[in-house]
Amino acid sequence: MSATSRVGAAAPVALAALALWCASGCTREVRVGLLDEEPRVQGHRSGTSDAEVGAWTWNYPNGVLRERGQYVDGLRVGTWTQWWSNGEKRSEGERRPDSATKTSPRHGPWTYWYANGVIEARGVHDRGRRSGVWEYSIDDGSLDGDRSGLYHDDARIADG
Repeated sequence: MSATSRVGAAAPVALAALALWCASGCTREVRVGLLDEEPRVQGHRSGTSDAEVGAWTWNYPNGVLRERGQYVDGLRVGTWTQWWSNGEKRSEGERRPDSATKTSPRHGPWTYWYANGVIEARGVHDRGRRSGVWEYSIDDGSLDGDRSGLYHDDARIADG
């Protein structure tokens, strides 16, 4: 038997085994970046649906962490954190998947920072829209009275 016919005969068995394994939840790693540098994006995709699953990270070209969070079935879940290219934190809060819209809006308390490390805003998102009291500051840390206040459905309805 030739090498070609041996490989041809074994291939369907190997593919069937791979398909069975993937049906039970296999994942494949995703790494994007140039060969001589750390990956700029790293995570896993489901072997059955190609949806993002598990921990994902993104880096700036200089290697500094840009964003980190978790996916379940292609939707962002749990705590998500972003950083500025200088390494300072940019934002942090929870994502809650919405199966009806197939999105993962911000939900719950969120904090946003300026690139200099000063807190820019703090408040609560309700399905991606600002709700309740939001405190905004200027990049020197002083209160921004023009943006601070009481929000409903992402609209400012009263001064803070």
